[in-house]
Order: sequence, then C-alpha cells, then structure tokens
Amino acid sequence: MSRHVKFVISLALAIAGAAGAAEQHPALSPEESMKRIQLEEGLRIELVAAEPLIVNPVAFAFEPDGRMYVVEGRAYPDPVEAGSGESTLGRIALLTDTDGDGRYDKRTEFASGLGYVNGIMLWRGGLFVTAAPNILYLKDADGDGIADEKKIVLTGFEATKTAQLRVSHPTLGFDGKVYVTSGLNGGKVTSPLHPEREAVSFVSRDGRFDPDTFAFENTGGRAQYGLAFDPYGRRFITSNRHPVLQVMLEPWHLARNPNLAFSDTTQEVSKVEAEAKVFPISRATIAADFIPKLMAAPHNGTFTSASGTVVFGGTALTPGHVGNVFICEPAQNLVQRQVLRPEGASLRSDLPYRGKEFLASSDVWFRPVFAGAGPDGALYIADMGRREIDHPRYIPEESRGLLDFESGKDRGRLYRIVKADAPRGRVRAAKPAEATETTAELVAGLESPDEWWRARAQRLLLERVERVAVPAVEKIALSGKLPQSRARALWTLRGIGGLSATTVAAALRDPYAGVREQAVQLASEMAAKAPELKQALVTAAGDTDARVRFLAALALGSIEGQAAVDALAAIAARDGEDKWTRAAVLSGIGSRMAEFLRALQARRSENPKAFAVMMEHLGRVFGAGAMPEACRELMAQMLTGEGDLSWRLSTVLGVIEGYRARGGGKAAASKDPMVELLGPEGRKAAKARTFFEAAAARAVDSAAPTGERGSAVSLLGYTDFDFAGEKLGALLDARQPPELQLQAVRALERIGDARGGALLIAKDNWSRFTPQIREAAIATLTSKPALIDVLFGAVKAGVVKAPEISSTRRTQLLKHANAKVKAEAEAIFKDLEGGDRMEIYRKYRDGLDAKADPAKGKEVFTRACSACHMRSGVGGKVGPDLTGVRNQPADALLLHIIVPNYEVYPSYQTLSVTTQDGRAISGWLAAETESSLTLRTAFGTEESVLRKSIASLAASGLSLMPDGLEQAMTKEEVSSLIAFLKSGN
Repeated sequence: MSRHVKFVISLALAIAGAAGAAEQHPALSPEESMKRIQLEEGLRIELVAAEPLIVNPVAFAFEPDGRMYVVEGRAYPDPVEAGSGESTLGRIALLTDTDGDGRYDKRTEFASGLGYVNGIMLWRGGLFVTAAPNILYLKDADGDGIADEKKIVLTGFEATKTAQLRVSHPTLGFDGKVYVTSGLNGGKVTSPLHPEREAVSFVSRDGRFDPDTFAFENTGGRAQYGLAFDPYGRRFITSNRHPVLQVMLEPWHLARNPNLAFSDTTQEVSKVEAEAKVFPISRATIAADFIPKLMAAPHNGTFTSASGTVVFGGTALTPGHVGNVFICEPAQNLVQRQVLRPEGASLRSDLPYRGKEFLASSDVWFRPVFAGAGPDGALYIADMGRREIDHPRYIPEESRGLLDFESGKDRGRLYRIVKADAPRGRVRAAKPAEATETTAELVAGLESPDEWWRARAQRLLLERVERVAVPAVEKIALSGKLPQSRARALWTLRGIGGLSATTVAAALRDPYAGVREQAVQLASEMAAKAPELKQALVTAAGDTDARVRFLAALALGSIEGQAAVDALAAIAARDGEDKWTRAAVLSGIGSRMAEFLRALQARRSENPKAFAVMMEHLGRVFGAGAMPEACRELMAQMLTGEGDLSWRLSTVLGVIEGYRARGGGKAAASKDPMVELLGPEGRKAAKARTFFEAAAARAVDSAAPTGERGSAVSLLGYTDFDFAGEKLGALLDARQPPELQLQAVRALERIGDARGGALLIAKDNWSRFTPQIREAAIATLTSKPALIDVLFGAVKAGVVKAPEISSTRRTQLLKHANAKVKAEAEAIFKDLEGGDRMEIYRKYRDGLDAKADPAKGKEVFTRACSACHMRSGVGGKVGPDLTGVRNQPADALLLHIIVPNYEVYPSYQTLSVTTQDGRAISGWLAAETESSLTLRTAFGTEESVLRKSIASLAASGLSLMPDGLEQAMTKEEVSSLIAFLKSGN
C-alpha cells in the first residue's frame, strides 16, 4: 500500500476539488473501467470477477479446478472498528465458475468475522491466513465450502500501526517452510499450540515457520507487501519505493562471525528511487485538476507503492514473459514488468521498454495490489477498486475529513491476462480431488512447464511425505527435461526424506547453474554426515557461475579443514569486489583468520583489486576479533612489508577501526588503538613513522586514485592535529572531491581537537561547503565537548544557523550530561524548541503561491534539501527520494517541511548509538543482524556497528530532518521549493 499524503491546499479549495473530482473521475462500471486499460501488445485482459461478488481483493489462491480463495481487505484503511478494538470485517470468499465461461458467478463465504486479513496460502486441505496479530489456520472439514475449523497457530505480530505495516504474504519456500513478510513491523511471536516455547523477538526483518510444528524464526529481508520465489527458490521482496529486492543472506549466516560488522541481507534488483521509473496514464492526484500549476500530473514518476510482486512462471503468456517480475503500483494505477538478468552473485532487472507500462489504466479507481499465477498459466491481478488508496494516518487530522476514504468499500475486481489468441473459458479443467490423486500424478506435476503446477506438486508431496515417490522424483532430479523441474525435485526429495549424497553430487555437475545452486545448498546441509560432499563443495568454489561460487562460500564457511580455507581464499581472490561474496567468505572464517590470511596472500596477484578490497575488510575482522598479538603481527607486516601502498593503507585502516570497535567495556575502549597495536610510542614509533608519512603524502596527492587517498585521509584521523591538521585543512577545499572532503571532516572528528572545529567553521570553508559536507561538519561539531564549544560560538557569531542543526542533534545537546553544554543549548535553541509547529505550518500554508518559480525552488532545494534528499538522481540518500512526490498536493509537502516529526515513517525514525570508545552515531536503521547493525547517517554514509561495541542505543522516534527549516528560507522560497518539487524538471 502507498504511504502518500494526499490533502488539499485549503478547506474551500478542498471542498470544491472534491466535488469537481467526483464529476471528473466518477466510479466506473467494470466494463467501462476495462476500456481505460492499456495492455502490452499481443495480450488480452479479461474480467473474471467484480462487485458485488467480491469486495476489495488483496490476495488470492487457486484450487486446481479453478476455484479461487479471495482475501478481502474490506477494513482498509483502518482495520480497527471504532470502539471494538478489533476488526470483524475480514473475509475470505470462495469463488466458482459454475458455467465454464471464464467468469466467476458463485460466491461462498468461506470465512468471515476475521481480523484484518491480507495473505493466504494452501496447506493440508486448509489455509494459512495472515491477520495480525495472528496467523490463522482455516479448514473446511465437511466439504461445504465454509471453514468449520479455525485456530490461531501463531500470534504476537504487531497490529497497532497502519494496515500496510503488518505481517503478510505466507508463501511456501523450496525448503518446506512458510515465509512471511514483516510489513516493516515486529512483535513477540508465540504459538498458542506450544505454550512451552519462548517468544521469538520479531523485529526489523521477515520470518518463516514450520507449517506442521509452527516453530518460528527470523530471516533476512524486511518486506512491506510483496514476497515471491522464482523457479530456483531465490526469494524476492518488496517495499513501497523498492519494487524488487533479492534476499542474499540470512541471519544464521552472519551470526557465524560476531566480528563481522555487516548487516545487509538484501540486494536492490531493480533500479531504485529516482531511477525506478513508472509511466502512469492516469491523473492519480484527483485534486490536480483544480490546481494546474502546482499539482500538474507528471508524464512519468517513480515507485511509491510497489506491492504484490510475482515472478511469473506460467504458460499462458509468451516465453519472453517467463521469469519476469511483475510489480503492482496501486497509487499510480499500473502494473510494471521487469526482466531479470544475472549480475555477480545476485540478479538485476531492467525494463523491457521505456515510456509505457505492461499494464496501465486511466481510471484512478483502478488499484492493483496483488499479482499471481493461476492453474491455467495466466497472470491474475487483484484490483481493490478504491478511490483513495492512501492511509489517513499520514494526513493532518484537520484535513482527513476532506477526503473520501469510504468510496470503493463496496467495489473490487479480478483480472486474467493471457495471450491475445488464447481460447476463452474455464480457468482449468477439473482434476482429480487431492484426496484421490495418485502419487504418480503428483510426481508428474513436477515436470509441468507451468510453475504453478510444479509448486503444487511439491507442496502435496511434502504434505503426504510419501517415500514411495522417491525413485520417480529422483529420476526427475537427475534427468528431468526442465532445469526448473530438476531444481524443485531436489528439494522435494529432501522434504520427503529421500535425498542421497549421490544425487546431490550428481546435481553439482548439472549443466544449468540454477540447479547447481540448489545442490550447493543441499550439500552444505548434508556434508557433516556425507564427507564426500565436502570435496564436492571445495570443487564448487571454482564453478563458472558467480552465484554458485557465492553459495559455495556460504557452505564452506561451515566446513572445517585447510581445503575449505583454501577454497574460501580462492573465491575471495576471484570475487572479493562483490560485497555479497566478500561477506559470505568473511562470515565463515571466524576462528581461522590467520589461516585464511596466509591462503589469501598466496593469491595476491590473481586479481589485485579483489585482493585489496578483501584485505581491508579482513583487517576489520582481524581488528575486531583476532588475538591482540595477531593484530600486531598483521600491522607490523603492513607497516614494514613490501607491496602496493594502496592495499596496505586500507588494511592498516581496517585493523585500527576493527580494534577500536572491540567489546570489553569502557576500560578496553578507552585504550588508544595506536598504542595497543604499535607499542608505547604509537604512530611515532620508528616502524610506523615512515608509513604514516607516506599516508599523509598520499592523502594530498591529486594524482593518486581517490579511493587510495580516502584510506589515507581516514588514517590521518588516528594521528593528532599537529601532524595532520594542515593536510586535513587543505582537503576541506571545495575543489577537492566531495568524498575526500567528507573523510577529512570525519578525521577531524576522530582527532577531536578544537582547532579542527575551527577549521570547519572558518569562513572560507563553511560558506563553500555543499549541504552534505555541511551536515557532516555539524555531526562532527556535536560529537565532543571541545567541538561543541566551537559550534556554539559559530551559532552565536551567525556563521552557523540554529535551524541547520537537526532536531535529533538538538535533543542530544539539550540532554547532554555536561551541564554547561545543556545550558548553552537551551539558550541557543529556545526559539526553535518553543512554539506550535502546526500553527507555523498553517501560516505558511495560507501564503503558498501557485505562481512560484520552480527555477528558484531548485536553488533552494540544492541549498537546503539536497544533503539528505535526492531528486532526479541528484542529492543525498538519507531521507526518501523526492522524485516521485510531484503527485502530492502542495499542502502535503509543506507539512513535512515545516513539521517533519508530524508522522515519521518507521523506516526513517532516528536511532542514536553511543559506542564504548565514545563515538556518537545517529541515523535510521538500514539493516541489522544478531551481530551488528547499520545506520544511514544524516550526511549520507552508512555506519556498521558491532553490537558488542555499543554502550547505549536509543530510539528517539524523531526524524533526522530538522525542525525550523523555514527559518533558513523566506516564504517566497518555500513556495518556490514546493513548485520545484512538483514540477517535471
């Protein structure tokens, strides 16, 4: 679902706009709405169900005979009825096409009186249903089409936030586990059927459970409303602005090495944010018709409500559509198609064409939210049919009554998409009932050219656990015609207890890489009891396919022996530039770092770039977890050894930073890492002096590669101001590359000398800093008391304006343990902390100028916003990308500028972390695992922190965006800024 904020500029205009919009965009009949749909050439779209037969469909699942279970989101947008504390509107309909004409004509109320239901999956003759706070199991025991068995199998999922932020999408994985999305939410998950089990903390990630035992665990990824598997078991998820993410790592992989500060688990598959173009043909902002200048509809936009993703594997479209990803975008009335391709260890996707969509409608009531395949091989789309798809939570209370969130609560459609010349009629001819279907018939389904039937065959074989099927399934695994069939057959054998080491070893030699991927994962599970597979995994380290090598690295990380270490080093030397492969390798070397170091250094010349990157990250792992003697030995080798200075610089930097992040309490953190690693004289020791002088020279060498200079600049932060101050000051020059300016600012923060703070606020520097560098400088100036004094002096002198300091940092200063700092902060920020932000908003709202100049607004954006926000590919990546906000009313944009903490989306709420060595880091949570977390800071960098090095962590609930931003702009500039954000330029 979308999180757009939609409301109008003033009450009078809103009333007029709503009345006019009803005339301009009336609700259309199913037949009239169909005429508004533009579909890719060569295909046909058919209406298969509409109101009153169904209402607000949000998910569906098919029986093989074509009957369809439909989840109805009738309670949206507010799943809780007034005064009840729980929604009873949730329903599941069972649809039947009784006359075989291809359109459903019979509805059976399978289940009603449920909570807010949003997901469904068939299992053992019944259904798993997501209905936060519960996951339910429903079953029709007597065959009348009505569920007479209902039980809560899991509970504790968060249900207090908005409807689109809830657990959803129960989906059976290749491994026989049911995967669910978090909805960007959390909870404490228990099973009422197993009260003896402890609650599982479900926070900031997705999960899975065993469908028979209901044991629940966290997984990688953090999806909103979209989850899909491709024919090779790769998992893809979705969030509003990120249409396709591939889950690359799981928590149990990263937990193997607690010294690895790496938290990412998902790869952006599709181009994101400013580059994730969509091409709507509707005027999705209804009020746009009445404010032509400020609210004109765009010719293209970006994803803002991506949902209901599916990787298509059906036969009713063309072969070119098989394996493509289809993403629903309800806010802009379209469904996009993307084509997947391999890129390193992961996948990437591209648009098959530009300037148009797979499916788009000019009917603004067309709200596609879910896509899936049917037993006929067709693509099906669920259309909620709502006038407003946005949630009122993100709209000021005073304006919520101006929009009609009720219209469409009695509407909804389901569509089928097939080739234009496909015959019309029944979804699927009747098949034998599951209860009487033979094992041979089920096994044959694994070889179907259609993914729906392959998935169904595996599910039923897993439910039955029929060992008699093993020989036939094994034959498919080894010699099936389709690689997709061979891949699924391998996991089916595992699920029914018939997978042998011989079969896995043969699959490791399969000509198709997708099958070898499965074999590597299965061999990893079996290697402890089948030693012959260990050598096979070592061999897989040299596979021709990058993803197979990545999975081999994950597998080898759990295998003992020098052969496994050597194989990991071989993968690292070849693929170390790929961050996923690098993380996979480092996750598995926890207790054998020294052996891995020797093996890697023996391969130094194979791929110098990969070697250099691996050494830097290996240095961090060494510093964080190796014995101090081993760290000192590696440092000595880097300082005095031979070889390219560039990788020695990055390795030394890695060791120092890793060592600084060690746990052990404040006493350990207070030790100077330079003294600990280099001896009592630290950097001034004879063996280190030459190295650091070379680093200083490299830092200011304009002819050296920027990456090498960056490592050198960072190292200067571990010296002192007398040694590094002059060079760091020179690097603050606006003519230097911005990444080096940023590194120089951070180096001055580490040194912590007031003279460094003075460099930052010097007139020739501060006035020339870009917004990103200025934000980094403010972060530095609020980090330590000596630097805070410099900042306060700059504010009093008018060099730094108080509104430039974010509310998060102001809070940090206003609550500072140092009484002097606290008192000064109270005096400086008294005008910002007081007053009614909503009243300020109303005053600026009344002064909005519809004739404001977007060109002037661009200048304001560059000065005041671009440090944190990107638009059209330019700017920072701290807050949401603003390329797609042109559809939002001007009043909505103004609200979030003036009152940034009015409603902070969970993804962007600020965390403040203090480490044991005294660092203070603020940002929003980009990723986390059991061992580490990663924060996206206000100046656009990502900081990974080992949990063992955290002294304190607090969630402020605030935005990183500062209050009082209007004090740095005139009212005319605010209007111009909004005009720019809404323009197509």
